[in-house]
Amino acid sequence: MNFSSTYNQLVLNNPIKVLAAFLCLSIIAAYFSPNFELDASGESLILENDESLNYYREISQKYASDDFVVITFQPNSDLLSDSTINTIRTLRDDLLNIESIESINSILDVPIIYESGLKLSELNNELPSLETGNVDKQIALREFKTNPLYSELIVGKDASITALQALFKRDKVYDELLNRRQQLQSRSGDLSKKELIELDQIKKEIKIKNKILADQRELDIKSIRSIIDKQRDHGKLYMGGIPMITVDMIQFIRHDLLVFGSGVFLFLVIILSLYFHKVRWVMLPMLICGTTGLLTIGFMAYSGWATTVISSNFLSILLIITLSLTIHLIVRYRDLQLQHPVAKHKELVRLTMSSMAQPCFYTVLTTAVAFASLVVSEIRPVIDFGWIMVIGLGIAFVVSFTLMPATLCLLDEVALPPGKDITRTITLGMARLVHKHPVLIIFIALILIFAIGSGIPKLKVENRFINNFKSDTEIYQGMKIIDHKLGGTMPLDIIIDPDKDFISVVNELAEETNELDKLFFDDAENATQPVYWLNPTMLNKARQVQKHLESYPVTGKVISIVNSIDIIEKLNGAPFNEFELAVVRKRIPEEIEKALVSPYLSPDSNQIRFGIRVIESNPELNRKELLESIQHFLIEDMQFEKEQVHLTGMMVLYNNMLQSLFSSQILTIGAVFVAILFMFIILFRNISIALIAIVPNLFSAVLILGIMGWAGIPLDMMTITIAAITIGISVDDTIHYIHRLQKEFPLDQNYQKTIDRCHGGIGKAMYYTSIAIIFGFALLSFSNFIPTIYFGLLTGFAMLVALVGDLLLLPAIVVILKPGIT
Repeated sequence: MNFSSTYNQLVLNNPIKVLAAFLCLSIIAAYFSPNFELDASGESLILENDESLNYYREISQKYASDDFVVITFQPNSDLLSDSTINTIRTLRDDLLNIESIESINSILDVPIIYESGLKLSELNNELPSLETGNVDKQIALREFKTNPLYSELIVGKDASITALQALFKRDKVYDELLNRRQQLQSRSGDLSKKELIELDQIKKEIKIKNKILADQRELDIKSIRSIIDKQRDHGKLYMGGIPMITVDMIQFIRHDLLVFGSGVFLFLVIILSLYFHKVRWVMLPMLICGTTGLLTIGFMAYSGWATTVISSNFLSILLIITLSLTIHLIVRYRDLQLQHPVAKHKELVRLTMSSMAQPCFYTVLTTAVAFASLVVSEIRPVIDFGWIMVIGLGIAFVVSFTLMPATLCLLDEVALPPGKDITRTITLGMARLVHKHPVLIIFIALILIFAIGSGIPKLKVENRFINNFKSDTEIYQGMKIIDHKLGGTMPLDIIIDPDKDFISVVNELAEETNELDKLFFDDAENATQPVYWLNPTMLNKARQVQKHLESYPVTGKVISIVNSIDIIEKLNGAPFNEFELAVVRKRIPEEIEKALVSPYLSPDSNQIRFGIRVIESNPELNRKELLESIQHFLIEDMQFEKEQVHLTGMMVLYNNMLQSLFSSQILTIGAVFVAILFMFIILFRNISIALIAIVPNLFSAVLILGIMGWAGIPLDMMTITIAAITIGISVDDTIHYIHRLQKEFPLDQNYQKTIDRCHGGIGKAMYYTSIAIIFGFALLSFSNFIPTIYFGLLTGFAMLVALVGDLLLLPAIVVILKPGIT
């Protein structure tokens, strides 16, 4: 028994069993679907095996975590008026009632020492502040404007705005799990069986922890917003910070999944009604699309694959591709009705499936190859997106060729509606253009390729994070205010270690502890060991570094131990000499040391941290150029060794992600075309035809990337996948057209009549599916996430170009070259 007979026996002869099987599968998928997860965490936007990620986590634990939110407050009255202070106090106290929040930094709590007139010798651990009530408000206001640790951080330059920083509690168990996972993964090739089991268990525990922490942070952000809303009558309040952005992006994903999934579904109902004018040709594709979507979501939920910002549109893409399959099957069935008016309904179904199986299989396969190119990325969500689409396409093919024919077999035959076929008129009109002006069509295509394609070198893998959001969103407004008035939004840390010679000296001295020192110092080892940064020479070098970092137009506030020493020296009344610098940490109160020194200097004073706020809204921002410029200055101009210098922070991780996407996607497009060409050769069994078939797909890819280059649309986490998706979807129509061309040409060996029949038949299906895809993707333009808007509009335009390429350029080349078609 051959495959065709087996298929007929299993599917066409047992339609009720097929429906029952899919009903069971759908129930199982629906059972697991509540476990479908959304993930917009910072880790979903960074490289999974990026060494910078491990270093970033280490520095975050050592100095300062970015797990905090900032609430900006622009009061209606003066900053230090009683009403403003009471509002800030209420905000602070209400925020502290949230269990997850560890501490709040505000103008009420920070020590007022810079302008207080106090001497270093007079300080103790009970430092004066607005909250203690023993500080003159004018002195406090002057402090907020002049203290480098406060100005443009917790108070704007003009003292019209202030900020409260709400720091979330660290989950020590989670940190330990991350550290242990890193330890095991660093020696992944040398793990025992017991350690492999441990690593697998740790990954599962981290996944569970991520879900718990994400749910908790969503509740926390909701509580903070509720607290803020109660105080809006007293001034303008905004919230910013990575936790809030993460939560809001999850909301965007949910919105996109719900609204655009539903929107695409509703749009498809309308478009199918306009196309076919029959209820069955509307409900049947909806059944196929709905079943495909449900089974895919159920599989993702069962497998633990979370939807991220990058893959949030997978459902819309999958529904549209599935619809394309069903439309081709419907159009073919209706064509066969015209060709075989006396054939029985079940026979028409069999002929439809047998004639469309090969081209549909190859269209799904080529689309899968394009999406599979995403798996070469080093970013886990991108890899998952690729695999999700590959698996979803497989499900779509199986459902379309089993559930659809089985359902059709249970329905009675329906007559074709009378009336003029407008779509056929349009496609035949394009065929007439091909017959009359084939050379002109090719000439115009070449001009467009060279003119618009010249924009490809202008593509840039750079965008400002703030530009991902609409101007009316809280994320955008909060980031803009923090950028303009509070020193910048995106954190960047510069860490400089001691040089190798210094480390060698320290190690030698550690072995030769002087016993005499123990008579004078409680901690003899630290007393005798030299410190790398707390001496006049290195401190002066640090000043030069800070001055340079502050000179960039895109950097806002820059803070380091330099600012701290300046404050302490002012309290001291005179600059420190070399000895006083070396022991300064021991001379100041613990609270001062904790606030001024520990955030910028390691406990042994040998590692320095420069905390930089980058101005995201500055149009001149180019992350890659900024990071390279800083690195070059520190190594070439300041003569630090390369091993000493480390740039870290979310900005570095985000930049690494963008650069990786560029190298893994743009540079693999050629490989995708080679793979598709290879499949064309296998499918069409004709090298000439295979090479011709590549042209319209190359045409659409070049035009869309060229337009992005000329328009200055950056390649980001969403738009960078457009090339792969465009190639994958547009190649479908090419396969259907060439396949039909090979079927029709032997009938009369006449190119003109063959093209007319192809345009009047498969051309209609191509037109239907392309219009559905174009307008389906256009619905994404209503998203709150700008990359999603670009993605929808650009992909829709790419489909329009692909349709023109397949119905004009492809047949024009065939007419001119007249390749041997068999």
